[in-house]
Amino acid sequence: MKLSFSSFLAAATLGLLTLSPFTGGQAVTFGGLNVTPRGPQNLNLDTGITELPQGGTATDNKGGLKLVAGAMTLNPGKTLTAQNAVLTTKQGGTLRAAQVIYDLKSSTVTATGSVTYNDARFKNLSAPSVILNVGSAFVTALGGVKADRPALNGAALVFDLNTMQAVLTGPYSAKQGTLNASADAAGRLLLVFGGNQVVRSSTSPDAATLGRFTPYLK
Repeated sequence: MKLSFSSFLAAATLGLLTLSPFTGGQAVTFGGLNVTPRGPQNLNLDTGITELPQGGTATDNKGGLKLVAGAMTLNPGKTLTAQNAVLTTKQGGTLRAAQVIYDLKSSTVTATGSVTYNDARFKNLSAPSVILNVGSAFVTALGGVKADRPALNGAALVFDLNTMQAVLTGPYSAKQGTLNASADAAGRLLLVFGGNQVVRSSTSPDAATLGRFTPYLK
């Protein structure tokens, strides 16, 4: 887009430049993400931060993630912040949240505000905060987690998108089919899924198995 010198100077003085939408919703690269704006882009010339007040779509081809949001803020080299967001994973999971922050340096996605998650294993999983580690494909639900299927609640839940295992921390309770387990704050419950059902569980997971999940509970 061509600007007259006086128009550009005025925008620079205000520190804000409004750019027109890309023709045909053309995507631009942002920290390894392909971002397609839905409407105008407001670039702050002082900070380099771009706001997309009408949101758009961000795709992480390497991590297999797609994010659609009602509004976005792009902070170069640092974060993508999205409001009213729906994130889908290549494994078939869908995460919905009022706010999502994609930290480009740590390669993590943190969702807060009315967070719900659904996939073949979990139905209506909710928690105050859900963190997706893009590189390892581990997901952590923190601050008190609940789900309709399997019927469970606990302090935290960690699951691996690439396997059929999950660990629920106490105090917890979980019920599905023959599964009927509960424990205090020290409890750890290993869940092994087959399709959308828990086919095996253990209230005393071995150290090697727990070791895979423990780093994501810190």
